[in-house]
Amino acid sequence: MKTNRSSGREAIAYRRVSTNKQGQYGIGLEGQNAAIERYAELDGLRITDSFQDVGTGRGERNLIDRPGLQLALESAKATGRPIIVSDLDRLSRHSRTIDEIVKEHQVTIISAGDGEMRNTILLESRAARAEREGDLKAERTRHALAIKKAQGALLGNRVNLPEAQRLGVLRKQEIADQKIREIASVLKTLSGEKTARELVDMLNELGIRTSRKRLWTVPALRRPLKSARALIGEELQTASRAPYADNPRFGLF
Repeated sequence: MKTNRSSGREAIAYRRVSTNKQGQYGIGLEGQNAAIERYAELDGLRITDSFQDVGTGRGERNLIDRPGLQLALESAKATGRPIIVSDLDRLSRHSRTIDEIVKEHQVTIISAGDGEMRNTILLESRAARAEREGDLKAERTRHALAIKKAQGALLGNRVNLPEAQRLGVLRKQEIADQKIREIASVLKTLSGEKTARELVDMLNELGIRTSRKRLWTVPALRRPLKSARALIGEELQTASRAPYADNPRFGLF
């Protein structure tokens, strides 16, 4: 990794908290900001832009789902300035995401706790550690909630439970619809009819997983495959009607 020094020792700050409550009340953000500003002052850097997100740093979509990080990356690539975070896990707890930021986006990362990440092996090691810590934290949380549930405690915000359930159903449907579109996209590339087993093997080889991020099986594929074929049929019907859609007599006979 190389740092572009032509920017006059300028840098971009990025902060992240995991929950809306932390974002609303500034819990965690102020501490991150203090660490970033302290490092910048000691290293003679001037913060020119500052971005932040409220969202998870775990999972394969954590880079896509954070608009603040996307803007920080765009700014860093356009100016050659490094991105400063208070700690590497604020950037991401997903090692492949960090690897993509550094290698594909060609962005220099500075951790206020560890300094500028010049050594790729060291960066990968710290990224793996951040991911492992995130996994352990999630496991501890699940274990604690399981104990409370076993003891009869009512978990979650009971006041907002109906709304949370409604949003949960909508989110599940969005994911299911996305899987149907992915399967339909694969079907469109095929020249002939394939068996369910052949399609299962093909989807798994392509890295396309189920809504629960599991490998496909024939029973699991049965319903979304039917929906994907129906979607393709609807698209073909729409395409066939398109040339006549503006004709007022279309459909009268």
